[in-house]
Amino acid sequence: MRPIRTTALLLIGLVTIVTASCSDSTKDSTAPITFTAEIHESPISDAEFYAPPTMTPQAPGVLIRAAVFESSIAHARGWRVMFTSEGTHEGLLPQTATIETGIVLLPNGSGDDRPVAVWGHPTTGIATACAPSRQKVPDGNIAGAQQLIDAGWIVAAPDYEGLGIDGFGPHPYMVGDSLGHSMLDIVRAIEDVPDAKRSDRVAAYGHSEGGQAALFAGQLAVSYAPELRLTSVAAMAPSGELDQIFREDHTTVTGALLGGFLGGSWSKWFPDTNGSVPLDEGFTSESLFDRSSWKLADNIATACSVGEPSVIPLWGQIQTALDAGTFWRRNPGTDAPWSVKLAENSAGQEPIPAPVLLTVGAADDIVSPAAVAATEARYRDNGTDVTMKTFAGGDHMSGVSLALSEVLAFLNSQQG
Repeated sequence: MRPIRTTALLLIGLVTIVTASCSDSTKDSTAPITFTAEIHESPISDAEFYAPPTMTPQAPGVLIRAAVFESSIAHARGWRVMFTSEGTHEGLLPQTATIETGIVLLPNGSGDDRPVAVWGHPTTGIATACAPSRQKVPDGNIAGAQQLIDAGWIVAAPDYEGLGIDGFGPHPYMVGDSLGHSMLDIVRAIEDVPDAKRSDRVAAYGHSEGGQAALFAGQLAVSYAPELRLTSVAAMAPSGELDQIFREDHTTVTGALLGGFLGGSWSKWFPDTNGSVPLDEGFTSESLFDRSSWKLADNIATACSVGEPSVIPLWGQIQTALDAGTFWRRNPGTDAPWSVKLAENSAGQEPIPAPVLLTVGAADDIVSPAAVAATEARYRDNGTDVTMKTFAGGDHMSGVSLALSEVLAFLNSQQG
């Protein structure tokens, strides 16, 4: 293990200050505590890597732990990273920093001042085990990773808040600020990864929920991470119009699956802590799902759509419940409080200070071209330089492969 930069930071987590009766008991309670990132130049076990640290830097974007893994991308050195992030501003946790994980791919060979492409992955689930970095091939589903590495980019891919580390879940699903913070803070943390040599130039791109992550990273970049220079944002079939997506998809298995993730997440993150809201009216399973589907919804909340997908055995049960009209109690796309918070977390309510490319497959029945067009219109109205492209024949998955070459050309063209 080779430690790198030693940083003086206030720590949270397992540090408790006990106030005694003596007059000088708190004399040094706010003194900075030295924190050193933990670096492993060879692979370590999942148990070692994902073990929560004993202390957590309070500032976001600080590297806590990094460990090499065998990358599937040619000419790249892979690192799993643990870092701090501000996370969601809402919910039950009052802390100013949380712990997240992800991966970083560095091009082999010499080179300084490398730009960073930060990838937002599509929905994988809300349970900690659903983190992409925990899969057998951690970097196997990063669109365009090989092409970006070959072009000299550093590639970063956060797992998102609540994914990766046991005890820190569930993932605050579709919460825009949380996603944007994850994208920006992993870029900050790269500074302390050995031999990273990153520049301040950052491009954000992603698919589906990851498209939402890329867009919110763009919206937050200037205010949240002003030291970074955002050059472009590309969002493929982005989950931008969240309420519209659920209005259009709630009768489908995919829409119900996403609803299970939504209910399982928001019931934990946005609980009624003072008992003022009836159980069947707040962010609860009782509010969102028919009583006969509560157990099914709980099973969805623990399932993953990545690796060896555990959601597949649930598809038949979901379809049966939909056919019988016994899955939903409320439509989250139309019924408060769900529809209100979905609208609050929809993209385009703030401008992005860099060119934006939105893409969608013409046959996408999960994030429709109409939903993406609504996101485009909102950005255009707030002055964002935005372009939308629709790809004939593409659905929610194949639309990525159809758009990818254009997305990569767009990211490269904006480096300047």
